[in-house]
Amino acid sequence: MFLSIIIPHYNIGRELLERCIGSIIGLSINESHEIIVVDDGSAEPPLWITETFANTSIRLVETVHGGPGAARNRGIEEAYGKYIMFVDADDFLINNREIDHCIEILKSERPQILRYRYYVTDNPEKLPKRSGKIRSGYTISGAAYMAGNNLPGSPCLYFFSRELAIKKEIRFPVNCFHEDEEFNTVLHFHAQSLIETDALLYCYCTRQGSTTANSDVAFEEKRIEDMFNVIERISYFRSSFYEKSNSVQKKAIDRKLNMLAVDAILNMMHTGMSAKSVMKKCNEILSPLSLYPIPAAKYSFKYRIFRLLANGSAGMRILRIVIPKKKPRKK
Repeated sequence: MFLSIIIPHYNIGRELLERCIGSIIGLSINESHEIIVVDDGSAEPPLWITETFANTSIRLVETVHGGPGAARNRGIEEAYGKYIMFVDADDFLINNREIDHCIEILKSERPQILRYRYYVTDNPEKLPKRSGKIRSGYTISGAAYMAGNNLPGSPCLYFFSRELAIKKEIRFPVNCFHEDEEFNTVLHFHAQSLIETDALLYCYCTRQGSTTANSDVAFEEKRIEDMFNVIERISYFRSSFYEKSNSVQKKAIDRKLNMLAVDAILNMMHTGMSAKSVMKKCNEILSPLSLYPIPAAKYSFKYRIFRLLANGSAGMRILRIVIPKKKPRKK
C-alpha cells in the first residue's frame, strides 16, 4: 500500500463528509491507496459511507470520543500505507494535477515529509485557477525547514512517512487542544528528508460552528491551558534531546518554542485577558522554561517588534490595545 488518507470525523454533517470523501475519490489516484474515516464517537456515526462509496478503498473505524489527537493516532495505527496524509472531514482536496505531482515526488525522491500548499476559503464554490509549472525545492531535513520557517500547526499540509512515525513513536497527545503543534514539531525534528512543493492540493474551509470557532469562556480557558501544557511538553522534549542534537535541530526546536511563546501571548490577548494577567501567566509558566522574557532572535521584523513590546509592562499594555479580541473562526 502506497498511501493512507486518514479523515478524523466527529459530528460533522453528512454533506461535508461526503464532499471530503468525494474529492479524494474524484482524484483518481493511480498508486495503491486507502481512505480511513476514523469516527471519534459521534452521536451518529457515518455508517452510510461504506454503502454510499461502495467499490472504493474506504473503511470506517469507530472509536470512543477522545478528541482529534486520539482519532489521528488510531488512523496511524490502522494505516497500511507507506505514506500518510490527514484530511479534515470539513475540508477537501482540490485537483488531480496537484496530487499527481506530489505522488511523483514521493515515488522518485522518497522524502520522509512532503509539504504542499493550501487554500483558505469560506466559499468552496470559488477556487483559484492554477496554471504554469508546479515547482519543488531541494531536499533538506525537517529540522532545517523548521529552523528557517514558522512551522504551521496543521498536520493536514503534508505527506509523511508512516515508518518514521512508528519508529520514533510519534503520536498526538489526546484530550487536548493544540495537539497538532507537538506532533508536527517532533515529526519535523526527526525527519532526515523533507521537500516543499507549491502544489496547491488542499482546501481549508472556514465555517461557523466548528470546534475552533467556539468562543465560550470556559472553552477559551481550556485552549490556553492546553497550549501551555503543549509548550511544557515540547520544552521537556527539547531538554531530553538537546545534548545529542545537531546545531540545526537545536535552532529548529528553539525557534518553534519561541514562536509558541508568541502564540500563547496572542491567544491570551485574543480572549480579552488584561495585560497584567497575560504578564502574570508568562512569568508563572514561560519564565521557568526560559521562554519569557521572549528570547532575542532575528526571525523577522515582526518578531523583534513583538518581543520588545511583550517583554515590558508598558509594551504589553500597547499590545492589549492593538490586538483585538478573537472573532470566531475555524483553525
